[in-house]
Amino acid sequence: MKPAVRSAVLAALAIVAAGLVWLASGREQSIQNLWTLLASLIPFVLAAETIASLRPHWFQRGRLIELCALGAFLVVFCFLVPKIFAAAIDNDFDKLYSWMRILVPLLILCLALMLRLGGAAPAVARRVSYAGILVMLSGIEDLAFQLLRGKPLAAQWDWADHMTVRLGHVASRNEALAFIVVHLLLAGLVLFLPDRFWHRLGGGFRRRTAGLRRGANSQRGSSARQRADARTR
Repeated sequence: MKPAVRSAVLAALAIVAAGLVWLASGREQSIQNLWTLLASLIPFVLAAETIASLRPHWFQRGRLIELCALGAFLVVFCFLVPKIFAAAIDNDFDKLYSWMRILVPLLILCLALMLRLGGAAPAVARRVSYAGILVMLSGIEDLAFQLLRGKPLAAQWDWADHMTVRLGHVASRNEALAFIVVHLLLAGLVLFLPDRFWHRLGGGFRRRTAGLRRGANSQRGSSARQRADARTR
């Protein structure tokens, strides 16, 4: 599969997956179960792989890199920010939370995109994407929220659904802190994984598609030989 075609296919899959997730659970404030959480990560993974598959030289004509950077900023500033303000003014916390769940992963992807278009290796884009989403899922924002308000840490973190669905119960204070530490350690591990790991990850899809293509070509060649043999007989 040609690199441009592969990027286009991944991008299309990411858009379709994001649309399906939004239609299924976009307005839900809470995460119902582990499967819902995993499903909501599919568009992010596809988008991260799309970014990693891009070739920086495709964007070196004209001012495409600058236009991509400005376009990403405009999506956040002229669409998501007004949506968040409107939800806050309407006292619609569910809607506000829904837009925030989109904003934060999008910011992570924007950072990865700018790194990739600036010439960073695919492994760098993947590290930033996957380490960033682990930090987001860690719950460190919940911890920072409580600390910045100057309030004691809650004994039970019953609002943290992303913890509840993975632990199987509401996290206690100590469990929540341990949960955060584990995710931050995993994010650190992602950052320090060697390049060969990411090369294998990115090459796996190409090898599978190449194998399918060779198999299809082999079958077509075999069928053509059989037809030729039949005509000669």
